[in-house]
Amino acid sequence: MKLINGITQDAKQLHTILLDDGTKFSISIEFKEMQYGWFIRELIHEDFTLRGIQITNNPNILRQFKNRIPFGLFCVSKENRDPYFIEDFKENSSKLYVLSEAEVEQYEEYLRT
Repeated sequence: MKLINGITQDAKQLHTILLDDGTKFSISIEFKEMQYGWFIRELIHEDFTLRGIQITNNPNILRQFKNRIPFGLFCVSKENRDPYFIEDFKENSSKLYVLSEAEVEQYEEYLRT
């Protein structure tokens, strides 16, 4: 797991993440005040594009796309709540991690047992 560092309390942000296989993906996130939450505005990896997914506490937010992309996203927050304050990531109340392909498979194996 690799922590996505540098998430601030800016309402709109763009991060480029280097994966273990040498490829990159970009993730644009946005805080929506009226919906009390953080959202993936756009995630692009090679020919795959995803828009409009809420960031919630989840072992793999991108699980439904496991056959299309070689990584996942894991969000965890203190107090067992979803990140719904603009400062949650900056203050480390919530953390967003990139799961490797092997970690995605480990999680899938866990679910099968």
